[in-house]
This record gives sequence, structure tokens and C-alpha cells, in this order.
Amino acid sequence: MKKLLIGLIVICVFAVCGYFGYRGYIKWRQVQLVKQARVFLEKSDSRNAYLCLQRAIQANPFDIEACRLMAELAEASRSPAALMWRSRVVELSPSSVSDRLDLAKVALVMRDYAAATNALDGVSEDGKKTAEFHNIAGAVASVTGPAGEAQRHFAEAVRISPTNVYAQINLAVVQLRHTNANSLTAGRTALNTLRNHPEIGNMALRELTLDAVRHKQLPNALAMSDDLLKKTNAVFADRLLRLSILRELKNADLATAIAACQRDAVTNPAHLHELVIWKINSGMSADALRWLQSLPIDVQTNQPAALLAADCYSMQNNWTGLQTFLSTNQWGDIDFLRRAYLARSLRQQQMSTASKAEWEGAVKAAGGQRVRLRSLLNLTDVWRWGTETEELLWSFVNLFPGDKWAFRRLADTFYSTHRTRSLLTLYTRWAEVEPKSVSVKNNLAMSALLLDAQEKRPHDLALEAYKTAPTNANFATTYALSLHLQNKSADALKILDQLQPDSFKDPSIAAYYAFLLKANGNAEKAKSYQDLAAKAPLLPEEKKILQGL
Repeated sequence: MKKLLIGLIVICVFAVCGYFGYRGYIKWRQVQLVKQARVFLEKSDSRNAYLCLQRAIQANPFDIEACRLMAELAEASRSPAALMWRSRVVELSPSSVSDRLDLAKVALVMRDYAAATNALDGVSEDGKKTAEFHNIAGAVASVTGPAGEAQRHFAEAVRISPTNVYAQINLAVVQLRHTNANSLTAGRTALNTLRNHPEIGNMALRELTLDAVRHKQLPNALAMSDDLLKKTNAVFADRLLRLSILRELKNADLATAIAACQRDAVTNPAHLHELVIWKINSGMSADALRWLQSLPIDVQTNQPAALLAADCYSMQNNWTGLQTFLSTNQWGDIDFLRRAYLARSLRQQQMSTASKAEWEGAVKAAGGQRVRLRSLLNLTDVWRWGTETEELLWSFVNLFPGDKWAFRRLADTFYSTHRTRSLLTLYTRWAEVEPKSVSVKNNLAMSALLLDAQEKRPHDLALEAYKTAPTNANFATTYALSLHLQNKSADALKILDQLQPDSFKDPSIAAYYAFLLKANGNAEKAKSYQDLAAKAPLLPEEKKILQGL
């Protein structure tokens, strides 16, 4: 018995040692795969780096360093997958400021401005006090924000880090976008001061060149472009800028310059992407497609080149050609985009059933991943597919309720299309996500009042919102409607009478005020608001209530 017990103990010891030994080996192999990937990246061997990272992520999908390297690899080739991998990194490390800023930068390059804004919104308060944050926030604001917001961010970056030349140049660039003569002069002066700076001189000269192009000073722009290309740190985009200038000047050197760019772009996915986008934006999509089709087959079938070819077919409305092209390819990580483009080609050929099947396949292939769904949403926006856009927005509302932009977009859509029932459904969901939001509570109350949805307790919600902020004109209007529907029109008018006069400059507020004035026998005073009230974008149920105007 004693020997048996000893034997069992020995077996257990060996089993435990074997288990931990195996675990140790797995961890060691994971580290080695990531290390090997770094070595391959340093040697610009993207294929073997990808294979190493793919094995590492398959073994451990939560390896944040492997995901970061995969993002870098995708960025280098300008693949749309870069956004997906950067988003994955943020999911694994949501409190990392640097990872969020990297995501915002990639999203900006990919023109996914909602993703860039969301990434910046999640940055901690301390992270938002850095010059780097304000530089990136300024770049996003220069595309999406109101006038002055970008300048405010860049000015703050300069204030935080006065010696930061990148912040200085960003501020100068924003000033160049102004029509104000003083701002233009300040921007040009700053850039001319920086054009010989060893680190960012090329950036300053590039912006001065672009400024000359904008103001049709083309000979001067060409001269500065030539100076820019002589710099050792000139980038491929500088060559494309020169192509644009040569094209505007109808210069005989254009064809030779394009051919030289094409030769260099064949072996560089990032350059290939930039060149084809330049051709498309220059109205040369047919030429771009012919060139893509002349490339070696392994280049043609790479993700960036394949996606660009699909765009070229689309620009030419060659839907049968696009269908044939897409039916003979697979796009790896972004195959959901291939199916989306295929759905479009079929729809354009009036093959509705087949198109719907492909679109549903594309959404399914996106796998409920935020970045993939955002990519599909970007396409439906460009293609103006209203139904599919709404469906995707509802996916965000349900899968990612923290993405408030999706709620706002749906609300805007339903208001503009006069769909009160859909608004009620949306605000019901929104109230579940943000039960403490007074604005959401007020909007839910208003839509429920209009539809007589008493199960939502609209009168209680309207009162709660109003008590929170009695001077808020929207809350007061909702509460006034609530009182009117309870046959308390005199009390309702008293609520609106307490608002500031400026509140009635809003046509919707003016419409309710005019209605309640008439309901209380003051038709003469109501007349002074009716012209403005006529401009109110009212919902059908509101028009029915206010039809006495």
C-alpha cells in the first residue's frame, strides 16, 4: 500500500512538472514568435513577420504586443486592417493614452473620423493635457470640427510645449487655411522661418508649396516642389504633389514623372496606395486600373491593390467587370469588404436578391467587430444605402452602446424622415443605456407624449426633466406639452412664459408658444410668433397637435 501511495505521488509530481513545463514552453514560444517578428520587420520582411505574428495571435489572441506589431505591419502597407488592429490594441489596453492616440492617427489616415473622435474621447483627463493629444485632436478637428477648434488645439499644444516645432508647424498650417490676411501672413512667416529646420524643414516647405498651389501661384509652387524633392527626407507624397503641379501646368514632364512613380510603387504597398488614390482623385481611375492590371499577379491580389482596383471599377461604373474581379479573389482579413463591394456590383445590375445575400454575408463576416462594422458603415454612407446604414447604426446601438455617435446619427435620421415611432424605440433603448441622462429622458418623454405611449410614463419623465433644469427651453416645452395634454393649458403657458425671450428664436419653441397662446385666448400675441413657427421642422404628430396655428 505504501509503495502504491509513493507511486501515485511520483506520478502526480511528474504530471504537475509536465503541465508547468508545457505552459512554460508555450509562453517561451509566444515570446520567441513576437521577437522573430520584430527581427523580420527590421529587415522589411513583411511576409515572414506576418506569419510569425499570425501564429502568435492564434496561440494567444490577447497578446497585446503581437497585436501592436500586426497594426504596424498593416499601417506600413496602408491596409484597412490597420484600423482593426489598432482598435484591438485599445480593447486590450483601454487606459493606454499612447495606444489611443495611435488609433486616432490611423483612423485619421483612413478617414474614419468617428473612430478617431471616439479614440480621443476615451483619453484620460491627464492624457488630454499633453501636447501630443492636442496635436492629434487638432488634426481631427481640422477635418471635422467647427472653425477655430483646430487652431485652439494647436495653440494649446504650443503653450504646453513652446519648443515643440511640430505644434508650431501645425498651428501655422491652420492659419494658412484662413482667409484673414493677418492669419495668412502669420502662417507664411512661421513656415518660412521653419523651412530650413533640420528636422521639419521639409514639412514647412511642403505646406508653403501647397499654399502656392491653392493661390494658383503654380510656377512658384513648382520651384518649391523641386527644392523639396532635393531634400534627403522627402517622401513619396512630395513626388505626387509635384505630379499635381505638373498636371495643372500641362507640363510635358508629367508622363515621365508618373512612369517613375509607378516603377517605385510596384514594390512598396504604401506608395502603390498613395499613387492610385492620387490617380483616382485626379480623374484618372481608368489609367489607374490599367496599371494595376499590369502588375505581377501577387501584387494585384494583395489587399491594398485589390481594394483599390475595386474602387477604380466603381469609379467607372463598370459593374460587370467589378463582379468578375471580385468573384475570383479572396481578401483575407478584409474579405467582408470584398463581399460588400460584390453586393454593390450586383445591386447596380438590378440583381437584388443576390445583392442582399452578399450584403448579409458581408455583415456576418464582419463578426460584430466594431472596426469592421465601421468600415461597412463608411461604404454605405458613400453609396447612400439608407436601409443598410440604419441597420448598421442599430448594430452599434445594440452591440456598442457606449458609442453615442450612433444614437445621435439615428436620431437625426429619424427626425429628418419624420419617423416618430422609430424615435420612441431609439430613445427607449438610449434611456436603458443612460438612465441618468436628463436630455435622453426629455426626448423619450416628448416622443412618448406625441404617440400617447403611456406605458413609458411620459408625464412623469417630462416633469423630472423639467425640475432638473427649469430654464432649459427644450425641457420646458416638453413639460408644457405634457400639461396641455392633461388639459392644463393655462399652466403650460405659464411654463413657457418664464423662458428668456431669446428661447423663442428657435422655430420649434416658437411653434409651441404660439399654439399655447392661442389655446389660452391670446391670438393677437400668437401672431408675432407664427411666421417663425412656420419654419419649425415638426414631426407629423406635432403638426397634428399644433394644426390650430
